Amino acid sequence: MKKIILLLITCFAGAGCASLTLALPVQTGGRAPLTEQLLNDARKELKLAQESYAAGDMAGSEQAAIRAARIIYAADFPGNGKGRRYAEISSRLSLLMVRLNRFLHRVSPELEPESFTMPIPHNPRIERQIDIYLTRGRTAFARWLRRSGRYVPVLREYFIQQGLPGEMVYLALVESGFNPRNRSPKHALGLFQFIQGTAEMVGLKKSYWLDERRHPDKAARAAVKHLKSLYREFHDWDLSLAAYNAGSGRVKRAMRAQKINDYWKLALPPETEAYVPKFYATLIIAREPELYGFNPDMETEIATEEVDVPGGVDFKVIAECLGTSLSVVADLNPELTKGCTPPGPETYLLRLPKNTGERFRTVFAGLPDKKKYLSREELSRRKFKGVYFVYKIKSGDSLHTIARKHHTTVAKLRRWNPSTRKSKYIHAGKKIRIYRSR
Repeated sequence: MKKIILLLITCFAGAGCASLTLALPVQTGGRAPLTEQLLNDARKELKLAQESYAAGDMAGSEQAAIRAARIIYAADFPGNGKGRRYAEISSRLSLLMVRLNRFLHRVSPELEPESFTMPIPHNPRIERQIDIYLTRGRTAFARWLRRSGRYVPVLREYFIQQGLPGEMVYLALVESGFNPRNRSPKHALGLFQFIQGTAEMVGLKKSYWLDERRHPDKAARAAVKHLKSLYREFHDWDLSLAAYNAGSGRVKRAMRAQKINDYWKLALPPETEAYVPKFYATLIIAREPELYGFNPDMETEIATEEVDVPGGVDFKVIAECLGTSLSVVADLNPELTKGCTPPGPETYLLRLPKNTGERFRTVFAGLPDKKKYLSREELSRRKFKGVYFVYKIKSGDSLHTIARKHHTTVAKLRRWNPSTRKSKYIHAGKKIRIYRSR
């Protein structure tokens, strides 16, 4: 942390403010503990430096920046601290140093070369979101950033190949935290959070057995297609991102009603007004995570190969053939929602760990058909698991008559309705669940 401060001091001196080094003598002891008050004081001095610089008062700007840096440098940072309070202090110090770095960057642009192709704006809305990610949202953001290592390298290259800025891949962090199984309260699903209507529009399939919104590669292709369409519509990435969140119709209506075509001036729903700042805050932190106090042990991409597997094969059987765990197979194929390949005459292209395909084919071929495939009854149970209706018992009904009428068995009715297990009789007016079982 101190090294970064010293670097900033040196850089600022190199930009023509040599007095900064004179104002900050090296101290060997007696530092005051870093507190919220000191951070607030440093923040105020940095704000004054920025305001003075904008007004053309270079001398005043320099002196305020010196005072901000001196407060930070002179404080004793608790490097061996523990707990949430330490993490928040660390985060706020990181953010303050980055803000000082940005201020220096405006004096000497070569100090902070851009590593992204998209122009990244800096404004108070983005700053507030960065602050959230570094404080109360820190734990979640660190988890998302760590998970991104599994997807970003490959998907970013794909986005670039398709003519989009590679940074757009970080939309998946804002949308789902790079979790392909993430489902929003509005039933959007997958890395890029498609609702069902939009998913159908961009070619993602859904059935009883699979939901391609959860397929990382197919969802990425759909996201590219959708983003291209939005950019052709708005010719502006900020508005396109807003439309990705709120829908192009809502954004267009707001633009027409307010006669504004600048996202940052548009009045939009609160979620959409926060959406684009979240995206840019993510890019800013992801570009230099260490500078913001993040040092995540990034997940890495899992090497896989695709193998044609017959329909109706249980993940458990596949895992046993590979000598691996059920969770490995499920993790590599999150789009398959019933724990098996879709039944039917066609094979399914399943992702397996690299260099295991031949082993699977050999072991699977030696299994008896009864073990290879799920039974019709089990497939039916999985297909309709969780799909039931509530039946109100009528006078004269019995479990036998209800079971016969609804093409099921008394044993299943008792299993689905624990209240019927301890009694021979059922009573009119009571309600029971009946699952579809064809």
